[in-house]
Amino acid sequence: MKYLAEIIFGKDPVKKFHNNEPLNDFEKIINLKKYNFESRAERNAFYKGIGEAMGWLEFEVIKEFEEKITQEKEDDDKFDYWSFIEKYYPNYYHCDTVLLSDILTRKLVGEEICESDKEYIKDWNIRNRLFEVDKELLCKAFENYFNIMYPENLNS
Repeated sequence: MKYLAEIIFGKDPVKKFHNNEPLNDFEKIINLKKYNFESRAERNAFYKGIGEAMGWLEFEVIKEFEEKITQEKEDDDKFDYWSFIEKYYPNYYHCDTVLLSDILTRKLVGEEICESDKEYIKDWNIRNRLFEVDKELLCKAFENYFNIMYPENLNS
């Protein structure tokens, strides 16, 4: 079970909420936050922590509900490797390998591709080739991500 909460922070916005006064756009951005908790214990610990850190008058939980995890939600949590590749693959928008993956994907799912592309890939095992191409793209993207997150220490 997941727990979702919407919380207003700050004495003045909390007063506005209690007086049924609307928050302006700036106050919504700064003072209104949404949180997801994986368990009731995590939610309770969070509430206790902000209560001790801020004081109970400086925030208000305005919405809270439990959410059952459905198959659709589980699908949302799956790794979207194309977003990762797009973000971390060097020169993504000018890469022939990315274009090839797009062509092979469209062919595999039955979408239309141009005649010259059909001729180019006519004798290929589309599924296997797409797997190899996407694996290569993902590996290079991960290597770039790793180098960004953990650059080589030139002093060691």
